[in-house]
Amino acid sequence: MAPRPSNSSTRLEQAQQPTDQTQPATWTSKKMTRRTFMKYSIGAAVGIPLLSGAYAKWVEPYQLRRRTLTIASERIPASFDGVTIAHLSDLHYGEFVTKEHVARIFEQIMANKPDMICFTGDLVEDHVMPAEAIIEVMHKLQAPLGKYAVLGNHDYVRDSRAYFSSDRTDLVTASLEASGFRVLTNKHHQIHYKDSSIAVAGIDDALEGNPDMETALQGCPPNLWCMLLAHEPDWADIASRYPIDLQLSGHSHGGQVRVPIVGPLMLPLMAKKYPDGMYQIARKQASTSEISDLQLHTSRGVGMTLMPIRFFCPPEWTLITLRNVTKSSTS
Repeated sequence: MAPRPSNSSTRLEQAQQPTDQTQPATWTSKKMTRRTFMKYSIGAAVGIPLLSGAYAKWVEPYQLRRRTLTIASERIPASFDGVTIAHLSDLHYGEFVTKEHVARIFEQIMANKPDMICFTGDLVEDHVMPAEAIIEVMHKLQAPLGKYAVLGNHDYVRDSRAYFSSDRTDLVTASLEASGFRVLTNKHHQIHYKDSSIAVAGIDDALEGNPDMETALQGCPPNLWCMLLAHEPDWADIASRYPIDLQLSGHSHGGQVRVPIVGPLMLPLMAKKYPDGMYQIARKQASTSEISDLQLHTSRGVGMTLMPIRFFCPPEWTLITLRNVTKSSTS
């Protein structure tokens, strides 16, 4: 009878067995790593642009964000402390933005119950969609202190008939007014609340219209806190010469396509200096020297133009809260 193996011999064989089996696998994995590296490199070169393009077209354009801001000033009346303003811009209803998409945007805005709503232009995408088609949806925006709007450059040209008509803005203006908006084309309006007032003014589009600050502010008391709606943000350099406290603008789309580190790939005319977010513009006129620097907010907007994509520049609307401050609290 053969001698029975000892326990130590059995343990040795069990320990060696996995080692023998893993040797070929270790050698194979090293060769596969080189092949895999090449495959991943080629796959990344092809796949990343495809995935980025799909994300830019099908994902980010629908990731609507709410930006929140607080605007504080001693010129804001105490009765307006805590009043909220929904700032919406660049809807571009038409080719890339559907009525259903617009309805979802408005639902989010109304869920925040703003006291005022301000729209800073480009209601429709030119050459594509008649503005009156959106009246029903625009009615869903409601605010106790009113809804105010100005026109953008895309609100002027929609089709060949409109382009050659004597007044190309009638359709958009009429549609906004039918939706309950007060269209401030070189006009202002005083908002009375409790025991005090503020003013909201608007100008015609700076690229396609005839903006006139003198006409817009005619009869507006300079001691009132005043907000200006102007589609193009770079108009702020002109607005700073007047007793305007806050300018709301859009037009830039924030670039619509932004590359990390590089920033926006393209910006339109009159949106190159102040393309996105909050800015402080210094006063250069003696007549406005007693008023603090002009504050400007440029919205990225909610729609798209030229191409149906957004990349590293998600759509947004802004909820602004007004705050009254005293001189002692700001010193």
